[in-house]
Amino acid sequence: MIKDTLKKLIFREKSDSNAYIHFLRKKGVKIGEGCTIFYPRGTNIDYQNPQMLTIGNYVRIADGVRILTHDYSLSVLAHVKGDIVGSVKPVTIQDNVFIGMNAIILAGVTVGRNVIIGAGSIVTKDCEDNSVYAGNPARKICTLEELYNKRKKKEIEDAKRVAIQYYDRAGLLPDETVLREYLMLFSDRKMKIPNELDKLMLDTGEYKKTKEFFYNVTPQFENLDDFLRSCKINIETENR
Repeated sequence: MIKDTLKKLIFREKSDSNAYIHFLRKKGVKIGEGCTIFYPRGTNIDYQNPQMLTIGNYVRIADGVRILTHDYSLSVLAHVKGDIVGSVKPVTIQDNVFIGMNAIILAGVTVGRNVIIGAGSIVTKDCEDNSVYAGNPARKICTLEELYNKRKKKEIEDAKRVAIQYYDRAGLLPDETVLREYLMLFSDRKMKIPNELDKLMLDTGEYKKTKEFFYNVTPQFENLDDFLRSCKINIETENR
C-alpha cells in the first residue's frame, strides 16, 4: 500500500494505466472502455489538441508508444516564410486494437477495428479493419484471419518450445503459469477453468466468447501431463 502511494506521488498521472487514462479523459481525449496502457511512464500520448484524438474500446497500448496529433515543423516554415502554418490533424484508433512496443502513430491517421500494429512501426497512413501492420513506414503484412491461421498451425510447436526451453533452463516442470497462453490446448473441459486462463480471458475483454470457445472445442491433449509427455519430458521421473 505504501509502495502504491509513493508511486502515485512520484509518477502522478503516469503511475498506472487507470490514472493515465483518467488524466487523458480529463484533458478531453475520448477514450472507450476496457483500454490498457501497459507502461504509462514510457508512453507519450499527445493531448495538446485533445479533441483531435479518439481511442475506441479495448485498445491495448504497449511501452514506448507515441501518438501524435501535431508537430512543430511550422517553426521551420516560419523562419523561411514568416508565416505560421499549423499542422494539426485528427487521430482515430477504433475498437480492439493492439499497438506494439515503440510504435509511433502520426497525425492524420485512422487505425481501423481489430488491428495489430507491430513493435517499432511508424504508422503514416490509415490502417484498414481486420489487419496486421508493421514496418517503417508501416504497411499491411497480412489479414487478421491469415495471422490467426498461421498461429494455429504453429501453436503446438510454439507451446512445446516454451515448455522444453523452460525445463532445460530452470530444471523444473513447466506449469500453467509458464504455459498460460497455451492452456486451451490441454486444459480439462470437465474441470474448472484454470486460474491463469481465466485471468487471460478476463483481460481480453471477451470473457463470454472465450469461455464459450473453451467449452465448445475439444483440447488436443488430455491434460498437462499428456502435453509434457509429447514434449519428451519425463514427468514420472521429475515427480518422484
